[in-house]
Amino acid sequence: MAASEIRRIALSDPHSLSPPRFVVGGQVSQNVSGDLKMYEWRREKGEMGMVGLQTDVGQIRSMAWSPLPTHRNILATGLSTGRTLLLSLSPSTLSFPSSSSPSAQTSTIATLNVKYSRPVTSVAFSSLDPNYLATGYEKHRSEYSLLIWDIADAISSASSNSQLPLDGDKSWERPLSDDTKLEVTNLTAKINVTSEPRHIQHYCPSENVNSLSFLPRTTNQLLASVSNKTIRLYDLRVPSGSAHGTHSPRDNQTPSSIAGSSIQWQTRAVYGLTPNEEKEGLFASYEVIPGGGQLHSVVRLWDVRKPSQEVLNFDLPGGVIGLEWMKDRPEILGVGTRDKGVGLWEIIEGKKVENDKIVEEWVTLGGMRQIVTPRQNLHSFTFAPSDKGQGDVMFVLKDGTVGIGPISTAPVLAGGPQGDVAICTPLLRILDPDDIPEPSTEVSISPTTALPTPRPELEEPEPIHRANRFQLAPERITQLIAERSRSASPVPIHLQGTGTPASEKTPFGSISGLREWYDGPKKRELVDVNEHLIGGWEGWRRTLGSDVGAVMRRRALEGYGLDDLLLNAAIATRHPGKERLAGIWEFVDHLTHVMAPSLSTFRGYNLTHHGVYPIWFGVHNDHHPSSPSSIYSAATLTDPPHPPPLRQSSASAAWTSLKSQSSTSIPHSRQNSSPLPGGGTTTPRERKISDRRGEQEIDREYISSVEALNERRRDIGGVGRPGTVRAAVGGDKMEMRRLILSVCGENGEHAKEELDRLVGSGQRTKAAFRAYFAGDEAATVTILMASEDQHHRLLGSTIAGFMTQSASARGSEFFNSHWQGLVNRVDDPFVRAILSRIGGDDWESVLEEEGIPLLDRIGVGVQYLDDREFSTFLRGRLSRLTRSSSLHLLGLTGLSGPGLSLLSRYLARTGDIQTVAILSALFPSHKLNKSEKHTIERWREGYRDMLDSWGMWGERCELDIRWGDLQRSLSREEGGKGLIGSVGERCPVCNNLLSKETESRLHRKHAIRGNVNVGWPSERTTTCMYCSSALPRCVICLTHVDPQRPPPLTGNGEDDHPEHISDTIDAAYVCCLTCRHGGHANHILPWFEGGLDGGIPHSKCPVSGCECECASI
Repeated sequence: MAASEIRRIALSDPHSLSPPRFVVGGQVSQNVSGDLKMYEWRREKGEMGMVGLQTDVGQIRSMAWSPLPTHRNILATGLSTGRTLLLSLSPSTLSFPSSSSPSAQTSTIATLNVKYSRPVTSVAFSSLDPNYLATGYEKHRSEYSLLIWDIADAISSASSNSQLPLDGDKSWERPLSDDTKLEVTNLTAKINVTSEPRHIQHYCPSENVNSLSFLPRTTNQLLASVSNKTIRLYDLRVPSGSAHGTHSPRDNQTPSSIAGSSIQWQTRAVYGLTPNEEKEGLFASYEVIPGGGQLHSVVRLWDVRKPSQEVLNFDLPGGVIGLEWMKDRPEILGVGTRDKGVGLWEIIEGKKVENDKIVEEWVTLGGMRQIVTPRQNLHSFTFAPSDKGQGDVMFVLKDGTVGIGPISTAPVLAGGPQGDVAICTPLLRILDPDDIPEPSTEVSISPTTALPTPRPELEEPEPIHRANRFQLAPERITQLIAERSRSASPVPIHLQGTGTPASEKTPFGSISGLREWYDGPKKRELVDVNEHLIGGWEGWRRTLGSDVGAVMRRRALEGYGLDDLLLNAAIATRHPGKERLAGIWEFVDHLTHVMAPSLSTFRGYNLTHHGVYPIWFGVHNDHHPSSPSSIYSAATLTDPPHPPPLRQSSASAAWTSLKSQSSTSIPHSRQNSSPLPGGGTTTPRERKISDRRGEQEIDREYISSVEALNERRRDIGGVGRPGTVRAAVGGDKMEMRRLILSVCGENGEHAKEELDRLVGSGQRTKAAFRAYFAGDEAATVTILMASEDQHHRLLGSTIAGFMTQSASARGSEFFNSHWQGLVNRVDDPFVRAILSRIGGDDWESVLEEEGIPLLDRIGVGVQYLDDREFSTFLRGRLSRLTRSSSLHLLGLTGLSGPGLSLLSRYLARTGDIQTVAILSALFPSHKLNKSEKHTIERWREGYRDMLDSWGMWGERCELDIRWGDLQRSLSREEGGKGLIGSVGERCPVCNNLLSKETESRLHRKHAIRGNVNVGWPSERTTTCMYCSSALPRCVICLTHVDPQRPPPLTGNGEDDHPEHISDTIDAAYVCCLTCRHGGHANHILPWFEGGLDGGIPHSKCPVSGCECECASI
């Protein structure tokens, strides 16, 4: 603290009495005399009362509370005049008039004067012998700045005059051993015959002392901050020289040459020193560093056993005003900053011991938590210990406000794999998001939970409109869930007995129980007007139930995976976050059928699972850093037939017919790996990217290939049939336009049914939009006029009236001035787009309308924009891709490279790795570069680990099998190459894949031995006797098979105890003698018989890629 700075100082009682006491001293300005007030804190009553008072003290600069056991109310107060007052703040001081001068004379025990007047910067008592007092002063060229006083005679004199009665331990005696007694080196004190106290030692001639502190339990070890840049440890047993000696710091550069100084540390600045009372030799200092308009501070830790070096330092924003160690917890350092309040920092010490000797020690930071955040600037703080809890903190603000409160324990939280959370506060409470309380159960309010603030009543949310034409209708969602319920096995044991009617249960639990509890009307009551969580532990539990981890687990239980994408769409509508996935799975299902490999490849061009952008441009593009992968692959001129596309369940009848026809009548290309961006080799048919770049260059061969694909689709019909483009558009990319309309679902199939569905669901304006831009203006007016909403009818009549006007009338000044005002006042984006076009606005007013789904805008652009305009529009959409995390942009990118960056941002935004991993399985791997493949693999492994942590081994096996099927189906398009390269045979014992090098080496090894037949492993074998590889784990739970340790039962989250083993065979290891895959019997048998995690029976091996029908062997 600077000498001229004015602040109030808080001190805690060093005697640790109960109830705790505090002293607050200081003044509010330089023109007002300071005062001292002693308070007593009664925790039980929550009251603070004043028990001592001293006014008109003077300009207080420093204070210290004497730990003298016999007198518990003595304080030393350093003033700006150089005097140090010894005051008694006993309860009797409250009876004196505040303006009476005798009060000051009565409570003043002694006055310690110096020859030259200057502020007292610091005072400190020795904790071992409180009769020794150290005082520090500002610099004076003819005086010492560090003085040591013995106040025993002054206290004894005051006690004999009944001015200072004994109020403490009367049996305490002053230690007078040679180790504790200080030698008198000041000659003036030796010959003093007056009653005025004289200092007994002096140090620091012509230097400035900023801070002082005795080391705990010593009388001769004193820390001093000198000249604001040096920390010295003074040994008071070393004489400082005679009174006539002079010592100049300019002439003494080493600690040994400075009188009394034994150790010295150099630092940038020192504003305060605070030794740790429990950890010997450890002390802290702080400095405040001005940095323009904003301050920051540095706290440093030192050890007297490590001279000339600091132990640890850390930075803080703002200006530090003080440090204090907690007495009950010596590893906690309290740091007070002017504008940030009080924070607790944990200091952790570590040791490395070898052969009973400490070879290394270190200190590091543990954690930090804020306990006081005042509204005004903080002036001072202090701690008081407590028998219960963590004690109390008392703080003083700028305006003199005194605050106090308990130091609460920071809650310790630990999350479980099932979404449950354990909270220790310090009582332990485990919150299970699936533990639904009974309706009669009252809300349990935590002791630390504030009373709920009523939240204003909200209107019922409007129903979510369909995000695109593919989004499932509510009745279709109900149908899918019911089909899933009927096709699966009975409800697992751990989900039975919940009292849910059979009609409301799925094979994986209740349809309505969890969902109604988490998403019911009571949910909004858990958040107040400030968006703070209320409602006690029930509010915590409901919030956990909406966490993405709990949502992903419940979706996985209901069948969210790769089996049926439309089922994913139905499941997503039943959980939090459904707005983000509205229409996504339906579109992906449509895209994977329409752009299936058998319908998207021709003569080296591969459009498998591609979106609008790569279909339109068809080449690498340098307009965007994340442009789609090349659609061009090496191929021969002869296209052998492809295998049929992988079947997705719940597809339409048209596509069922398409599947059967495409496998025999549609030729496809035999392809190798496509060129990776920026590298790889080229084939004779492979063009360079630079040869096909540029807006004016048209790849005629690519256009003819797309035309051939459209011809195939036209012959098949159904939803994959190419759309019809207005002849007025023209351009060279007419075939790409037809294919894009097929991707967007705008090929004219079921157009009338789609309009009727929109009208039936209440989306009349969207139906009118589609009719208008399809060229049916009469239907647009009819749809709006038939609405029961008067606003719709008014808009319909307005549109009808203006459409009857001539073009010249619409272009008049009167029309333009009023029409634009009408458009700007319309809230509905579909109506606004119609009115903008009627008024003559360009197509940008329609295509930049963000309230209209992207696929609808693309459909309009394909029909009305020329090639250059549509290219510009798509590039603008793709440029916004880098700033968006909306999965609705997958229609633009498709399942290609830029789509992965979109998934990455979606994952960072939502944490939904489940959706990201499942979607990434649909990306053709041969179209991705190495880093993109690594990203997908990382997502997949993350989700697999998550399923294993939930105990959903059956779901994880299903994911592996389905993933392998998808990748093999897509990889077969690349010329029949397998997924694994450079692989030799399998080990004849453990069936592990061996590389060709390993196979050759093992063959030579066993040939030399002359015995290739190594026999079968025993129950104690952990590695293969042939290839020395670790023996396989259980293919279900992926844990090592150990006969001495029973396997886990299921993924129900229950404790796994040996009691669940009902038979010896349950703990045995069983394997198929054909494929050599196996695992725990109580896992393998339910996989084939049904019942594993409530799953259905299977006939094939649970290992991905293994086609062995183990159950039938």
